[in-house]
Amino acid sequence: MAIFNKSIGIRHLVCGSCNGCEHEMNALAGPDYDITQHGWDIVASPRHADVVTVTGPMTEAMRVPAQRTLEAVPGPKVIVAIGDCAVGCGVFAGSAGVGAGACVELGATIAVPGCPPTPSMIKAGLLRAAQALGGPSQPAARDDSMSGSTKVGSTRCTSERAG
Repeated sequence: MAIFNKSIGIRHLVCGSCNGCEHEMNALAGPDYDITQHGWDIVASPRHADVVTVTGPMTEAMRVPAQRTLEAVPGPKVIVAIGDCAVGCGVFAGSAGVGAGACVELGATIAVPGCPPTPSMIKAGLLRAAQALGGPSQPAARDDSMSGSTKVGSTRCTSERAG
């Protein structure tokens, strides 16, 4: 049931998150959402990634490692900010040792807002990332009745949204 002519490797960065978004990301690998049916896979090395997902408000301690990770990802690449903290408006905004989020600091092009966003919302953001890399405009048909809502979407990262 492959829908892409190539697989999409996803490298995930945790940049100071409370782990709420990570729990929702983990659900994507389970049978209810099964991202592997679309040819998507979470990869351990940034050198194998096409998409970088980022959660958390971008702490001081993660700023340099996040930049190094992005430098190791071959182009073309898409950066997806997942959750309000990564978008720049989460509960940690303005705290000591916390930056402006992945939209501003890493130049993310896709934002998936929410605290935390649902797996369906994250999956919709990943679909936009796949489209940006030349994938199809629609995913394969699937019954997402377990996800609550099938009308999900993501927004573009902008400095206004992240500020």
